[in-house]
Amino acid sequence: MGLSVAFNLLKSEPLMTLRLATLCSFLVGSVALAQNTTLSPQISITRVDDPNIDTYTFGAANCNDTITLRWSNTLLIPTTACGAPPLKLWSTSGECQKEPGTSDVRYSEVPSLTFSSIRQGSFTVKISELPDFKNTTTADGGMLQACGGAEQFTKTHRVCGSVEYAINTGIGCGTPTFQAATPFKLVYDTQPPTAPVITGDTAQDQAVKLNFTVDSDTTTVLLEVKGPTDADYVQIAQGASSNLSVRGDGLQNNVLYSVRLRASDAAGNVSEPSVEIEMRPIKTIGFFGVWGQAGGTEAGGCSTSAGIMPLLLLAFAFRRARKQVRKDS
Repeated sequence: MGLSVAFNLLKSEPLMTLRLATLCSFLVGSVALAQNTTLSPQISITRVDDPNIDTYTFGAANCNDTITLRWSNTLLIPTTACGAPPLKLWSTSGECQKEPGTSDVRYSEVPSLTFSSIRQGSFTVKISELPDFKNTTTADGGMLQACGGAEQFTKTHRVCGSVEYAINTGIGCGTPTFQAATPFKLVYDTQPPTAPVITGDTAQDQAVKLNFTVDSDTTTVLLEVKGPTDADYVQIAQGASSNLSVRGDGLQNNVLYSVRLRASDAAGNVSEPSVEIEMRPIKTIGFFGVWGQAGGTEAGGCSTSAGIMPLLLLAFAFRRARKQVRKDS
């Protein structure tokens, strides 16, 4: 028996070794994957109320607003760095560079001790003092478009940050290392999106449902209806543009309504209306509703005479065909 156990162990040893090697490979690979997916050290600029958003889109009504931004630092600056480099913060109407330009708006620098030890803080940005809204002319003498002006346009500003330091080599400071912050975008938008295109419609019980396509600027679709006694359109529903359909409730069956859609973007700009269509909500009872009207029972309906089944199917199909004809006409 002892020889048998030893023989079995010898036979299973290669398999155990293979399994152990596979497990080790998996663990090593998992560690490597975790290391590769770990966020690299960085400086970021976000909104205080939502650190996951790096863009603020606004319209003319917000030109006098002040927003609070948050800077955070996961970068480790070696203790052998020369001097005490501060974090520089500024806004620009172009792309972020290493340093603020002459026309950029500078904000208070963050001291090195705060930047390296506390590692986060906040500062405010006035919309009206962004570079292209604060200045009235361009460098070549041209006129800039004003925030809140009558002309519709889109303009993007960026809030930038950077820190630059060099390592003490013992005989002096080495080549400076530059680290830029992930910028925060401020998008002024007074241009409305294009009108939605209705791609399908379905009359429902006291409701209507529309399918649509919209442009990339649209975030919300508004459903408007006008009844036979209404003076104008009334919004009865809205939905996310990503849904590709919107449903409006609270209507009366067998009443003819004019129906249309509008598109709205992140800044609240609303498009012109879509082409209007006419729809008449209907009470849909389906096959078993027809079955019940014909004398069948919802439970145990199969016990009804077999002769009524083909007639019910024909009646149900005929009713749907008539509804389709009325809809198409």
